[in-house]
Amino acid sequence: MAETKSKRNPAMPMSKGGLNRPMKMVKMIQARCNVCNPRGQGRRGWWESCEHDPYFHMQPKPGMGDFIEQEDGTYVQNPSPVRQFEKGPNWKQIADDPKISSGRMVQIQRERGSKFPAELGFPPVCDYFNCWETNPKVEARRVFDIEGARAQVGRYHSRDEAALITLRFDEQPTYAGVDKDIARRRSQMDAVNIQ
Repeated sequence: MAETKSKRNPAMPMSKGGLNRPMKMVKMIQARCNVCNPRGQGRRGWWESCEHDPYFHMQPKPGMGDFIEQEDGTYVQNPSPVRQFEKGPNWKQIADDPKISSGRMVQIQRERGSKFPAELGFPPVCDYFNCWETNPKVEARRVFDIEGARAQVGRYHSRDEAALITLRFDEQPTYAGVDKDIARRRSQMDAVNIQ
């Protein structure tokens, strides 16, 4: 069976984002180790001296030997598949919203040992909820003061995502974009100043 080629990195989770959940989620790689940090009760800074590569875990490669192609073109499940594993990062989405922990969630995760993807040699990831597209194209530098906390809109792979986060931070209602309101939502999204 021939493999299909795609531009998506198979090590990254699939995008489950959508324009109906405007939430800024910074992607970080979390430190985890059951030996050096049992039940999350390890000493402060345990990740700096951990010898077990705490930012990565072993995961099975998808589709490797699970099915066998028959002569008629159908597939049957392999009774004894040979699993291959690869090292994958411990991805975690961190809510970067002033209304959640006064906008300190990223700082809290840094204090717990989490790192940004660039610190471990990975490309930056979109800041939209459940969107795992790498190398975002739109950087919105607009800053909002919300309830005493400052929030920057962030980096996204589409202007629509940046516009939705801008509307959320500006506390503006977003048109649903259903049936007759699609044109109204499109005009609202195009009118948003993301810079």
